[in-house]
Amino acid sequence: MNAAQLWIKAVRPYAYSASLVPVAIGGLHARAGGAEFSGLRFGVALAAGTLLHTAANLWNDYYDFKHGVDRAGGGVGSGVLVAGEMSPARCFRGAAICAALAALLGLWIAAQTGWGLVLLGIFGLFGALAYSAGPLSPKHRALGEVWLFLLMGAGMTLGGSLAQTGRFSWGVLAAGLPAALLMVLILYANNLRDVRSDRAAGLHTLPMRFKPLEAKALALVLLAASYGLTGLMAGTGRLPAAVALAFLTIPLAVRWALRVWRNPVGEADVKSMAMLHLAFGALFAAGLL
Repeated sequence: MNAAQLWIKAVRPYAYSASLVPVAIGGLHARAGGAEFSGLRFGVALAAGTLLHTAANLWNDYYDFKHGVDRAGGGVGSGVLVAGEMSPARCFRGAAICAALAALLGLWIAAQTGWGLVLLGIFGLFGALAYSAGPLSPKHRALGEVWLFLLMGAGMTLGGSLAQTGRFSWGVLAAGLPAALLMVLILYANNLRDVRSDRAAGLHTLPMRFKPLEAKALALVLLAASYGLTGLMAGTGRLPAAVALAFLTIPLAVRWALRVWRNPVGEADVKSMAMLHLAFGALFAAGLL
């Protein structure tokens, strides 16, 4: 495996929809609201969000390996540390470089639109590191999904909007809710898959708070809520009716729900949710155009 293939394996790009979709929705919501739109700032914001997401993935691997969560016979994360394909120090350095590049891009955008983005960026950098850095992290307290919702679902959607307008908006946070719920389901499905290995490692994740069928039922509630909120906002004129294009992904959602309800959750279900989130988010964002 060459260096490029190793880093691709380490950063897990199949889940990049979790950063690309909210930033895109934030920027295009601002455009739909009549804000002066900059394609350059839009692209830079997408790059910054992806770099911050990459840093979070690498830090998560580093700290999970350091604390024995990822290990032979247990969870593996991306697998590069457990298999000895990459050193922990190299993984941490990669995260730090990505975080630094994201910060530089964020500062450039802030210089164009206003320094409110700097405060959001500080929260984002802190959140990416704190997510898994130590026993007091949200991930260890069954708050990983909540943290992800705030950090990426709300934070990156707002960041995409701030990159265009420089102003806080409750409206854009509401617009980002449907995709944010699906994004949370990527992590939730991951935690459903890893209940046994996480419990053995001493973690406390959200699915552990419920009986097995109750945990799966919560996943289906979040899935249904995403589509319900989309229909509500499109139907009441809060968003352009065209965001209902996202309903084209309902067959994929139903297929995912049936498979998860009937079978143990596996790696394919985590990746399928990431693909559903990407498809839903792309159609939703297209509707904002």
